This record gives sequence, C-alpha cells and structure tokens, in this order.
Amino acid sequence: MAPTSRKDGKVRKEPAESNPVSIGPARAEEAEAIAALIRRAFAQYRGRLQPEPSALRESTDSIRSVLETESVVVARRAGRVIGCVSVQQRPDIVFARRLAVEPGERGAGVGRALVAEAEEVARRLGISRLGVETRLALTENRAFFQALGFVERAQHCHAGFAYPTYVELQKTLI
Repeated sequence: MAPTSRKDGKVRKEPAESNPVSIGPARAEEAEAIAALIRRAFAQYRGRLQPEPSALRESTDSIRSVLETESVVVARRAGRVIGCVSVQQRPDIVFARRLAVEPGERGAGVGRALVAEAEEVARRLGISRLGVETRLALTENRAFFQALGFVERAQHCHAGFAYPTYVELQKTLI
C-alpha cells in the first residue's frame, strides 16, 4: 500500500511487517522502472554537483545494457521496484554502482539491504572486497557507507576537472 496523507498533512507509511520488502535480481522487463527510479533518486543532486550526475541520463536502453553485463539487484515492495544497485565484477574487487532508493522509502533500511546483497554477490564470486564511489560533496553518502564499514581509499577527478570530485570507498568482506 502506498503512503497515505493524514489530516495534519503528515504522511503515514504502512508498517514494514504488513508490506515487506523483497530483495532479488532485476528482471529485463523492469529496465524502464529501474531507469526512472534512478533518475528520481538522483534528481536531488541536479544543480548541486559538477559535473552533473550521469545517473540523471539513465534510460531504459542504458539499463538494458547494464543488465547484459552486470548483476542488478532490486528491492520490491508489493511488486514495485523501490530500490536498486548494480554489481560490477572487476579482477579483484566488486563495485556496487547506482545505489538508488525511492525518495519516499528512504530511512527504512532499503539501501542497507541492497548493499548487504551486493556483499553477498561479491562473496559468491569469491571476491573479498566491495567498492563504492560517491561524490566528495555528498557528505551524507560518505557517512552512510562509512557506517556500513567502508573506508575511504582514494580520491579521483572526473574528466576535465583538475581537482578531486569523487571518492572511492572499500570494504573488506569476511
């Protein structure tokens, strides 16, 4: 059930136990919903970051391409995609990319559950490190990942920038 408005203007969410979240692999027919979710989730950064987040340009076709080469994990509530993360294998590390949670679902543990599933994917691949990247300016994202055990490893520059714009964080999986 979707959140409902009360007379006092506040939004009431249904208790999680009556409307559980399921985590699992994305399906090809969800590409459009995933692309739209990513654009909604990253919309808050429009005009805040330079360069603009490429996530704002995600499309059904770009997500279909990702689904062909990477694992994509989604969170669903009542059959609706409310969160996602792509999991990209590299030689000695797995990267969790495009972590996105529906704005109205934030704070309910969906992002943590998606990161935990990305960790499980890495373990199944026999890889003991999970990496993420986030913009330096997004201190709330950096704090989120640090609270999950990630450690900042390196700062990088986007093409055309002479100064660091994003940071790589890693977590050693046990």
